[in-house]
Amino acid sequence: MKFRKVIESGIITAALAISSVTTAVSVSAAEVETNNGTLETVVNRASQTASTGVQSIQITHQNAQAAALAAEWANKMLVTVDEDSSLNIRKEASTDAEVVGKFYHGSGAEVLEVGDEWTKVKSGDVEGYVNNAYCVFGNDARAYAEENCDTEATANADGIRVREASNTDAKILDVIDAGQSLKVNTDTEAVDGWISVDYNGTAAYVAADYVDVELNVEDAVSMEEIRAREAAKAQQEAAAAAQGAQGSSASVTTSAAVSASSSDTQLLAAIIECEAGGEPYAGQLAVGAVVMNRVKSGSFPNSISGVVYQSGQFTPASSGKLARVLNSGKISSSCYQAAAEALAGADNTGGAKYFHAGTSGSGTVIGSQIFY
Repeated sequence: MKFRKVIESGIITAALAISSVTTAVSVSAAEVETNNGTLETVVNRASQTASTGVQSIQITHQNAQAAALAAEWANKMLVTVDEDSSLNIRKEASTDAEVVGKFYHGSGAEVLEVGDEWTKVKSGDVEGYVNNAYCVFGNDARAYAEENCDTEATANADGIRVREASNTDAKILDVIDAGQSLKVNTDTEAVDGWISVDYNGTAAYVAADYVDVELNVEDAVSMEEIRAREAAKAQQEAAAAAQGAQGSSASVTTSAAVSASSSDTQLLAAIIECEAGGEPYAGQLAVGAVVMNRVKSGSFPNSISGVVYQSGQFTPASSGKLARVLNSGKISSSCYQAAAEALAGADNTGGAKYFHAGTSGSGTVIGSQIFY
C-alpha cells in the first residue's frame, strides 16, 4: 500500500509572474529622474504589493499541499502494535468472532465504517473489524506512518541509474527498471533534484524526476496466507525436528505421506495444540501420528476433519476448545511442525490409534500420555 509523501504543484508559477511585474516596474523607475520622490514611492508600494502577493501565493501553495494530504489520509488508518506483535482482524465486531487476518507493525488499511469501539476496514485481500484502541486515523495515521514506515523511491521508467553521488558524473552503482524500489534515506540532507537512497547498506542517489517517493504502508495478511506460510515452514523444519525429538522411548518410523490443504494442516495442528500443547515435541508428534494412523486405517473416517470431528473421539472437538483455538489462531510453531511431520508419514507411537493421559498401563509412554 503506497501513500504519497510529497505533492508537487505548479502554483509557484503565479509567484514568478508577480516577481516579473516587480522587476519591470523597478527598471522603468530607473529610467526616470524625479526630485519629489513621487515615482520612487509608487515603485516601492508596487514592490511591496508584489512581495505580499508572492507570500500569499506561497501560503496558498502550502495550504493546498496540507489539504491534499489531509484528503488523501482522511479514510486511512494504521495500527500501533509493536514490531513483535500483531492485531487481529475479525469477521464481526466482537472479540469472539473469527479471526480473518492480522495486521503487523507498519501496516494499515482503508476505513469502511467507523464505530465507537470497532472499525470496519479493508486491507489487501482482507476485510473485517479491528479494535479502535490499537489504531490511529487520518492525519494521526499519516504522522505515525512517517515515523514508523519506510519511505521508498520507486522507478517510474526503465534504466534509472543509481549513482554514488548526487551528480551525473558520479559512478553508476546499479540500474533499476520501472516498479523497482529502494529505501529512501530520510535523515540525509536534501539535494536539489536528487533522492538519497540506501543501496546495499551505503548511501546512493537517484534523479528525483524518475522516481515516485512514497510511504510504504504494508497490507494486512489473511489467515489463509499465514497458515500456508506456517505449513511451509513446518514442512521444511520437520526433518530436523524429528532428529531433535526428546522424551520418546519409541523409534520414529515413516510411512506414505498424505497431502493436505492449508486448512487441514491447521486443523491437525490445532487438535495437537489442544491435546498436547504443553507436552514435549515427541508428545505433540504422537498425537498427530494417532490422527494420521486413523485416517489411513480404514476403520475410521478417511479424512483429517472426519477423524477429528468423529463423534465421541476427541473431547476438544465437542467441548468447543478446538473451535476457540482455530478462531484465535493461537497454535504454536511446534504443533505446526508436528502436524507437518505426521503428514509426511512420521510415527513415533508404533502405529497407535488411541491415547489417554497417564504414565501407567499398557502402551507407549510419551510425555505424560500413553499411546496404544
